[in-house]
Amino acid sequence: MSRRDGLPPLVQFLLWGACNTAAGSATGLALGAFRPGGFDATLVWISVLFGNVVGFTVLLTSVVLFPRIKGLKPAARFGLLGLALVSGSIAGTGVVLYAYPLYVLRDFRQAVAVATINGILALVLGATVHVYESLRSRLAETLREVEEVRLVEAKLKEAAARAELAALQARINPHFFFNTLNTISSLLEEDPGAAEDVVQTLADLFRYTFRVADSGPVPLGEELAFIEGYLDVEKARFGDRLKVVWSVDPRARSVPVPGLILQPLVENAIGHGIAPRVAGGTVRISARIVGSRLEVVVEDDGEGLGLPPSELIREGHGLANVVQRLGVYTRGAGSLGLAPGPSGRGAVARLELPVPEAEGGIPEPASAGAIEE
Repeated sequence: MSRRDGLPPLVQFLLWGACNTAAGSATGLALGAFRPGGFDATLVWISVLFGNVVGFTVLLTSVVLFPRIKGLKPAARFGLLGLALVSGSIAGTGVVLYAYPLYVLRDFRQAVAVATINGILALVLGATVHVYESLRSRLAETLREVEEVRLVEAKLKEAAARAELAALQARINPHFFFNTLNTISSLLEEDPGAAEDVVQTLADLFRYTFRVADSGPVPLGEELAFIEGYLDVEKARFGDRLKVVWSVDPRARSVPVPGLILQPLVENAIGHGIAPRVAGGTVRISARIVGSRLEVVVEDDGEGLGLPPSELIREGHGLANVVQRLGVYTRGAGSLGLAPGPSGRGAVARLELPVPEAEGGIPEPASAGAIEE
């Protein structure tokens, strides 16, 4: 027996003593049944003492000795345990024989026989207990190693997610940065005030991208604010060719999402849907809570998908990054879907992920006019 399962040592001691006493009593009653003269309480009492001698010898070696020698080689470990079990049982037997010499002893051979029997019982019971303890110790060590592997895997997944986010930033920043510089350059002569606004917005966007790279999930409201700034810069570039329509349920703004998870969807809608069209088009962004899931939709009325959705996600690095990071963050519970627009034009990207259970649930809208257009 070892200190485990949350039982205090005193409780384990008492339980073990009760088992020893029950086994000794059963032995004494069995012997008394075949003894001439009928039942004898002293015989039962002596059997109880012998039972506790054997039982507590096993207990003490298990609790005190076994943890200190379990690192030794098997031969040395079992040799020391056997010596301790035999020595303890013989010593305890000697104490009982000394207390009841006239009752127990008929001759010296009987004393040797009693001590031998108790030593053998201690060895058999002790070997059984210690084999069990060895197996339990190995199982505990294996479980600990498995848990360590799981922790390492979790850290590796987190590091991979951060690396993917950094890779996404590296991809976004130069592409978006150079387009924005061209926009600023064209605005400097025509509208210096607008150029200054774009520079300030660009600085805010980069501050956000650097911040989320070193943090965990962000509220959807922050991610939407980043997208709004991103679209402001794109509208400075495209002018009247780009229109944006928002429809956001206020309850959805507090739901945590991975940072920069929406930017690739908006970038694709503009770059592949709106930019190729001379007349431009409209990007619609909506967010709402459906049951226990957050649904964010980015829709455009541009050129359309062109390829099957599976090929676009596989070939498009930005969308593949979204799928991978979403899988890590939600442990496979999130999804990204692509489909043609409802009118046959454009494309619809639908992002879904579970809403974390929080105390108090999702707050209700503050007013009936909570939807933005």
